[in-house]
Amino acid sequence: MQSLLIISKDQNNSLDYAMSLCKKNKIDTIDINAENFEKTIGIEDIRNIQKRLFLKPIKSEIKCVIINASSGLTTEAQNALLKVLEEPPANTIIIVTATSKDFFLPTILSRCKIIVLKETLQELSDREISIYQNIIKWLVEDEVGKKMKLAQDLGKTREESLIWLEQILTVIRKKMIDEISNSSENNKNFSSSYYLYILKKFQKTHTIIKTSNVNQRFALENLFLSL
Repeated sequence: MQSLLIISKDQNNSLDYAMSLCKKNKIDTIDINAENFEKTIGIEDIRNIQKRLFLKPIKSEIKCVIINASSGLTTEAQNALLKVLEEPPANTIIIVTATSKDFFLPTILSRCKIIVLKETLQELSDREISIYQNIIKWLVEDEVGKKMKLAQDLGKTREESLIWLEQILTVIRKKMIDEISNSSENNKNFSSSYYLYILKKFQKTHTIIKTSNVNQRFALENLFLSL
């Protein structure tokens, strides 16, 4: 059976979609195995999944294994997963969920049917914008300990880190546009280049976390200390 890769920034949406596919294929809940990982998936995690893949379904004709890869996979883990995708059990649907296709090797992508879910854009409230603006201010001015604590809180999962970075990037872009529009001619060049500088640093960190297996907490620490 063909394996599926479901892409969505909201992992709840990915899981809901995966469950709807199971329902469509008349798979009983007892034959659905959801594998969740808080950290980057390693080769031992895939080996443990492999052992369960070849168990027979209990109540349904087929079973489903859902692998939450929102925190990414090591190269070794992807190579091990590739072997499973090349020769999956005949009675098993394998569904991998992630926030981006960029996490995966081309060989993994070629073995899966890729489903990209549409995102529901949510505008930040005035209060949220104000909170982010204050964060930007003290990240530039405040002490190292406070920056490390924020990196620790935000770096628990790759998904949370990416969502936070995307939201603060939105605020930085808005602030930069506002400064350019409202500043006097004497201050305009300074303001625009200052916010552009910060924007590039946050964007670079977002790209690194999104497209590599870097530890998101360390990436955030490096970002905050560089401001």
